[in-house]
Amino acid sequence: MILQSGPDRSPQTPNEWGLVVVLSFFFLLFLALDVVQDFTAAKLGIPIFFVSWVFLLVIHEAGHAMMARLLNWTVERVCIGAGKVRYEREIAGMKVEFRTIPLSGFVTSRPRNLDFPRLKQFLIFAAGPGIELVLVAGIVILIGRKTMLAPSESLSIIAAQSFCIAALYGAITNLIPLPHSTSGGVAWSDGLGMLMCWRIPDETFRSWLEGESDQSDRKDLES
Repeated sequence: MILQSGPDRSPQTPNEWGLVVVLSFFFLLFLALDVVQDFTAAKLGIPIFFVSWVFLLVIHEAGHAMMARLLNWTVERVCIGAGKVRYEREIAGMKVEFRTIPLSGFVTSRPRNLDFPRLKQFLIFAAGPGIELVLVAGIVILIGRKTMLAPSESLSIIAAQSFCIAALYGAITNLIPLPHSTSGGVAWSDGLGMLMCWRIPDETFRSWLEGESDQSDRKDLES
């Protein structure tokens, strides 16, 4: 997917960081209090959901990147999280960035040829939510539909249920065709990208192929 801008910036002023820290502290405090009060194993589903979300973010962006590589597109950058880059390294020939807030991400790629570019971009957009749905289907098949839908005190079942809920939530919200405002412009959700990629003119794909477009000519893939 060709990008116009990265995800929203992280807090930059002391007041912004203070607000983030205070809100995060009270959110985690109330969450911990709710879990320990009248504790049951089922209450662990909430923290497991949030841990699963971060793990699924990595899987989601890896799905985009793997599909792009499979279709012989060049993957320029994989970004995990929003805000300031905290750590980066090259993995399998791709630049991977880990940012401050692990809530969203994006993948930058460009075609190496003009063979069915719209179909390939559609498949790359679809690969993120698609890999999450495949994981859910695999877990349901492995554990069983009735077990997945039934209340349980088993930590392993609760973990599987929470993981699947997080995966379904992430896949469905990403498939909603909505634009997202970022600090650098407008980003497409995966669902909107799957619709809008069919309208990209040949000249645009050709400019991406030849490396003639700059960042202001690109479209976002944000998840």
